[in-house]
Amino acid sequence: MSLREKLKALEELQQVDIEQAVVQAEALAVPRRRAEIEAGVAVARKAWEAEQDRLAGIEREKRSQEQTVAAERDKVKKWEGRLAEIRTPREYAALSREIDIARKTNESVGEQTKLLTIQADEVTRSIEALQEKLDEKESGAQEELEGLVRREAEHTARIAALDARRAELATRVEPALLTRYENIRKRRGGVAVTQVVGGTCRGCNRQIPPQIAIILVRANTIENCPSCNRIIYVPEAVSPASPPAA
Repeated sequence: MSLREKLKALEELQQVDIEQAVVQAEALAVPRRRAEIEAGVAVARKAWEAEQDRLAGIEREKRSQEQTVAAERDKVKKWEGRLAEIRTPREYAALSREIDIARKTNESVGEQTKLLTIQADEVTRSIEALQEKLDEKESGAQEELEGLVRREAEHTARIAALDARRAELATRVEPALLTRYENIRKRRGGVAVTQVVGGTCRGCNRQIPPQIAIILVRANTIENCPSCNRIIYVPEAVSPASPPAA
């Protein structure tokens, strides 16, 4: 295999590795997005449930007060029936006070019951609004989650295809050079091979020594950038320009 073929294989391998990294990053973003969607639905549901609990508490308190009013009314009715039977002024006055207290209690509790009814109506309207919001959230979430499932399938297929392509390209690179490539890639953020354009390494944006630039043009050996240690090449060494048509 000529040096140009080796560089071409490395260049293609690098492109596959970069694409793999992009796809894998996209694949990793899917579960994060799914968690965000589910969390958003959970927040909306929790707000709806909180209002439901609030309404239930108001209704319980309202029933309790209605029971209190009913009990006090029974007392008043019973005590009013006894007034005609009382013979002494003291007993009559005492029972009259009890009846008056019971009536005032009923009035107070009745006012509280009215307030609770107003609160219940307000909470009911709030629940209806939250229910609508929850329905919209769940509907949108379901649609997006289905989209995420499709994206996961696409990522799986793309990664499998890239794995196969990478395995095929790796066979075209001699073992020693492949090991060299892998070591550099691990140390340099996934990019081990880069072009030199205008005497500048595209990996670190630093000028390379003139003597190395001459060697790269000749394409006799595989060189590393003195600054970032990436494998470097000039584009014309991999894909020389076609001769002009006669």
